[in-house]
Amino acid sequence: MAVSATAALVQTLNGIQFGFILFMIASGLTVILGILDVLNLAHGELFSLGAYTAIGVFGFIIGVIGPPGGGVVGTVVFVLAVIAAVLVTAAILLPVGTIFEAVFLRQIYDRDQVYQLVLTFALLLILLDVKKFIWGDSSIRTDAVYSAINTIPTSELVGLNYPTYNVFVILVGSAVVAGLFWFFERTKTGRIIRATAIDREMATAIGVSTDRVFTLVFALGAFLAGFAGAMAVPPTSATLEMGTNPLVLSFVVIVIGGLGSLRGAFVGALLVGVIRSWMITLYPPGEIAAPFAIMALILLVKPEGLFGTWGETA
Repeated sequence: MAVSATAALVQTLNGIQFGFILFMIASGLTVILGILDVLNLAHGELFSLGAYTAIGVFGFIIGVIGPPGGGVVGTVVFVLAVIAAVLVTAAILLPVGTIFEAVFLRQIYDRDQVYQLVLTFALLLILLDVKKFIWGDSSIRTDAVYSAINTIPTSELVGLNYPTYNVFVILVGSAVVAGLFWFFERTKTGRIIRATAIDREMATAIGVSTDRVFTLVFALGAFLAGFAGAMAVPPTSATLEMGTNPLVLSFVVIVIGGLGSLRGAFVGALLVGVIRSWMITLYPPGEIAAPFAIMALILLVKPEGLFGTWGETA
């Protein structure tokens, strides 16, 4: 099947955009896994909760100021409304993550991982019911507002029509990636977190409060999941089951990149995003299978993943 250069570029950009969203989800999951050694099955529902919260805040803002319309001004208004919704979502998800870790997970760190899986699955079901109670069973969309700003005004100059919002997501995703690597590589708190991941007993011996580190890590993971949900929802819709697919793909990403490796999560997310996007064009039935095929291939060649573990290559 022949693909034009323009179509190839569009699909690649779509894959990068999806890869950044996937990285924001998977980075939270891989940080929790790398530090707490917990596979958080409720992570996808935190993503979904972020989407619902953001769409509610966004709808309230648009209801107050009115539809932004098209053109550059409308695009700026839309983006500012999304940023406000993302900030509110972050403010909500941070305490949610803190409460989950302090009240529930902290009690079972020393128990078998089966307890962790059962508990996080229970939290998944609780969050699902919370969403159903607050927002109901119906999907919530912002298509009418999003469609007004869905192409770049200067597309004629570059010969490419591409959604403005996708470019915004790529830019924000790039900033999140840079911010996370700067935080873990350059800040004192980030180095403490990495040290705790490498040797928990030694970190405790030198006076590090592991309880605080664990709470911070889980809150950060919840924030990243909710942030990703808030960024992902404007072009699509918020549905009760929307957390399942990102959760599964996040597991695929962290297996490809290496369990607990932030760098591996980034490379794995972009790899899955771009290949998935290309499969939609070249062979649509293979869209679902492609990420798992990549995972299987990498596990055969390099069972520890592309970048190993958190302590080696955060």
